[in-house]
Amino acid sequence: MRVIDAVTEAAPGSANEDLWLVGGDWALVLDGAGRYPGETGGCIHPITWVVARLGENLAKNLNGRSADRLADLVHDAVSATMRDHGLTCDLTDPLSPGAACAVVRHTGSHIEWLVVADCAVVVEQPGGEYITVIDDRVDRLPDAPVTDGAVKTYRPEFVATVRNKPGGFWVLGAVPEAAEHALTGSLPAAGVRRILLCSDGISRLAERYGWTWSAIFEQFDSTNAEGLVRAVRVAEQNDPNPGRWRGKRHDDATAVVLNAR
Repeated sequence: MRVIDAVTEAAPGSANEDLWLVGGDWALVLDGAGRYPGETGGCIHPITWVVARLGENLAKNLNGRSADRLADLVHDAVSATMRDHGLTCDLTDPLSPGAACAVVRHTGSHIEWLVVADCAVVVEQPGGEYITVIDDRVDRLPDAPVTDGAVKTYRPEFVATVRNKPGGFWVLGAVPEAAEHALTGSLPAAGVRRILLCSDGISRLAERYGWTWSAIFEQFDSTNAEGLVRAVRVAEQNDPNPGRWRGKRHDDATAVVLNAR
């Protein structure tokens, strides 16, 4: 498995809370789950610290435990990240900082994936079909109350009742069991041409702006990964009604494109 190209870019005027990492037979993307206004989540660390520690612990497990299930590697990486906090943070707070995650691994015969929260894995098959793995449970919460502020989002007191809970949605950071609720799957490697891992700062081209995955890969072929970010920024800037979306108008954007052969 070889990286064709990769990019990560912060939202305009913000620190980048995304991260991508690759190893010999794996790749991952993390997207930090930002704090809600007025909430600390019981943690003194910046989101970038949580993302970096989670990435380091995931990479260690992926490099050293190739025979283990992805869910087990992720579970243990979350546990290690929790230990990294020491005694400074209250990780029982349901709004404790965390991250969305997408991981892929080449086992020699198969391509495996694991996705939690606002990241995506898109598999391009030799015949031009696409398998899309997006965890949209956060967008399917029944009767979810939305704030009326500058950024449309769920009210923190509601999120505290559904985050990392059955029937709600899951993020990585302070609940190791979230790994068992990830979206997982695999395909024979012979049936995979290329793989895109991305944060929702890239997948919004499809989810918000109506691009097909075929068009997204065509854009990549023309302009490489940097061109995907440029396409997102143009779409965000030209959006006639950005307030209709839940979440920020601009977001950190990360994409990793891999050749599976």
